[in-house]
Amino acid sequence: MKLSQQMTFLGLAALIYYAVLLATGVVSTEVMPQFLVSAFIFLSSGRLIRNGARKRSREDLDPDAEKKQSPEPNWALRTQILNWVMAAFIICALGIWIMKPVGVSFLELLSFK
Repeated sequence: MKLSQQMTFLGLAALIYYAVLLATGVVSTEVMPQFLVSAFIFLSSGRLIRNGARKRSREDLDPDAEKKQSPEPNWALRTQILNWVMAAFIICALGIWIMKPVGVSFLELLSFK
């Protein structure tokens, strides 16, 4: 069985499992959006893998495809930018968490004027 078929099957199995959880009352409808998103990711990843394999096989058949490809991106720079952005995000989130008064929820903090 191909990887794309396995991922699609996993997505369908996840949908069925989540439907059974919802039908038996184990989980409420409040958490179902997260479950549906994860199942959708599995379903769409099978299609993406299949399309990527099809595109790669076409490139292997065309000898001039290497000349048509765009230049390789600068992964070192992209990694550095991602690291700095995520570090700034984590520091900001921790700063907000530390400055929040004790006993006040985040929703109450947002509605505070």
